[in-house]
Amino acid sequence: MPEKKIEIRPIEYGSDDYNQTLYLRHEVLRRPWGKSIAEDELEHEVNDLLIGAFDGDKLVGFGSLLFLEGDTGQARYMTVAEDYQIHGIGARILQAIEQAARDAGKSKMILNAREKAIPFYEKQGYTLISELEVPPHIPIPHAMMEKELL
Repeated sequence: MPEKKIEIRPIEYGSDDYNQTLYLRHEVLRRPWGKSIAEDELEHEVNDLLIGAFDGDKLVGFGSLLFLEGDTGQARYMTVAEDYQIHGIGARILQAIEQAARDAGKSKMILNAREKAIPFYEKQGYTLISELEVPPHIPIPHAMMEKELL
């Protein structure tokens, strides 16, 4: 059976598509360690760039771009539904986020990577800039990574 074409596009904060991001982020990023996405403070996302990967109307991947002060952007909440992983969707979302950061005049990207995601980000050109740590509010080791945008 041929794969459906995955569309990468912006998501409007508060929309039905946005509500799908809450479910996906809960299922993939929060539920595995007994938390809920409802515990995250997400009001700032009204000012962030929200990017989704869609299989038809179904959201299968998500990432956001936080516009930091100065020359830096931060990729956040990168996630792909489990049955859609290893098909390049995460890389496509990240490329869209990086291009939007470039378009906004940013020359550097940062992100907090879970330990198991570090190899993915390294393939995308990111380098570790901190040791793995377990943040006080997240029981999974993370490390800060960065990438210079050309």
